[in-house]
Amino acid sequence: MSSTKMYILVGVVVALILVFYKRNSNPTGSFRTPQKPFPDEWKKILFQEVDFYKALPSFEKRRFEKRVHIFLLNVKITGVRTTVDHTDRILIAAGGVIPLFGFEKWHYMNLKEVLLYPDSFEIPGSTKQAKGLVGWGAMKGKMMLSKKALRYGYTDQTDQKNVVIHEFIHILDMQDGKTDGVLAKIMKDVDLSPWLHIIQSEMYKIHTDNSTIRDYGKENNAEFLAVVSEYFFESPEELKTEHPALFSALDSIFNPPRSMRSRRNW
Repeated sequence: MSSTKMYILVGVVVALILVFYKRNSNPTGSFRTPQKPFPDEWKKILFQEVDFYKALPSFEKRRFEKRVHIFLLNVKITGVRTTVDHTDRILIAAGGVIPLFGFEKWHYMNLKEVLLYPDSFEIPGSTKQAKGLVGWGAMKGKMMLSKKALRYGYTDQTDQKNVVIHEFIHILDMQDGKTDGVLAKIMKDVDLSPWLHIIQSEMYKIHTDNSTIRDYGKENNAEFLAVVSEYFFESPEELKTEHPALFSALDSIFNPPRSMRSRRNW
């Protein structure tokens, strides 16, 4: 083959590779974005099931819908011995959007798949059962959830329990490489000391049966953060009345000043 023909052949191959890459690559460079309107069926599920969404003004509802749509385009949801329907998908996505709704451009960049089980499931490498779990090791990038617990979390939105919000808080907690009840990428250094003091004070109250925070919050700092975050998003007015300092701290974490809202994705 002559050198001219060789150059032409190489050029054609390179051109085909570039076309294929352009058609199959992520246009944003980080995550896929919606190209179609948010389906009315999904909107109906949000209205029926998610109190956080229902309380938003109209323009914020549209922003919430877009965040849910982005989540579903970028995170695979797989049923394990169970089917996954639109309600399951919307409830999982909503549970992920709620904690980050105060941050305009933040997404769970390291979460690739949610595994949905019919009920409690066995923790990998253990005989213990769980209703929600964030994967590690070979399961890194995955979340495991009980479908029964997922649905229940939205049925009673005053009981401080929402397993999907709980597990997404753990994902946020893990972003700095430590699961310690400190959201290092949100909190400034000056916020850490008072926050740790609040944790210890409130955990002591749980230990002495002098708190409205559920008992699981006394397990450790990470579980405390996840439990009180459920409380904050489910019953904010009650939390504000019963634990004003804790409410104020969580409000500053999840509803940051506008200058912080466009920080980079997680």
